[in-house]
Amino acid sequence: MKQEIAVRLLWTLGLIFMLAGAGVLGQWALRGRTASQSRMGTRFAVEVGILAGVWGPVYLGGPWLLAAVVVLLVLCTRELYGTLETGGDLPWKFSGMGLGVLVLLIVYRTPEAIDWIFPIGLVLYAGLRWAGLRFAGAGRPDSLLGRAQSTGLGLLYPGLCLAVFLALGLREAGFGYAIFFYGLAEANDVFAYLIGSSLGKRKIFPKLSPNKTLEGVLGGLLGAIGVGFAFAFAVPDFAPRDVVGAALLIGGAGLCGDLLASRLKRRAGVKDYGDVIPTQGGVLDVYDAFIFVAPVFYYYLEFTALR
Repeated sequence: MKQEIAVRLLWTLGLIFMLAGAGVLGQWALRGRTASQSRMGTRFAVEVGILAGVWGPVYLGGPWLLAAVVVLLVLCTRELYGTLETGGDLPWKFSGMGLGVLVLLIVYRTPEAIDWIFPIGLVLYAGLRWAGLRFAGAGRPDSLLGRAQSTGLGLLYPGLCLAVFLALGLREAGFGYAIFFYGLAEANDVFAYLIGSSLGKRKIFPKLSPNKTLEGVLGGLLGAIGVGFAFAFAVPDFAPRDVVGAALLIGGAGLCGDLLASRLKRRAGVKDYGDVIPTQGGVLDVYDAFIFVAPVFYYYLEFTALR
């Protein structure tokens, strides 16, 4: 089953990238090759490696998946904590990364543990945020509570969110789930970028994320729905309404993840979390929406199973 899905995935991706590449070449032919369009072409090339960085380890499974998620957690948490430090926070970086890796090891041995680990982590972080707002001065960046807040953010996102992805990937149908939800998260991001940069006029979050446009958001949602049906072979238990529901939910959650990332970066006065990936920025800039969406898709699966 996994090999059949992988073969269909390669054919589907080939078609999608061929059509997307034709669109980029068509724009070059009609308007000439601008700097923005050249960047768009580079982004498509980088996208192949980004997709393989997630789908490959999930296909191999077991320790390969664990190792990939551990590396992703360390890189993304390091970038997040670096950004928070630039903004004046003082997280306990090694403690946060160490706790995140510990959670991954627990989930790897007992995947169902995520059912209580993630909600508890979410409640604890909400409690830290509430305490920082409730008690004046207690949430200063250099205070015990302030440092716990910034450390807890990295433990929750990306830490516990990646633990949810690990639990998904370890399921019997985990490869199909990973193809589907990550494919939709990427489609939403790519189509929003393409439509927004080409046709976008109406700014919807001018202060928080000035490049976000209404046209881009709608284009991202429509692209996610289209790719959802193209990738429906990966989730054969999904009815058409489940595909549409997942696409809309993932698109909305991906937008929220982008806005959270924009807020954190704007607060720190930086454009990207890093600069290691051409046209994209840091590792967290690449995978931020996917990481944020993982718990949303996990609980969507729980909802569809109970329905």
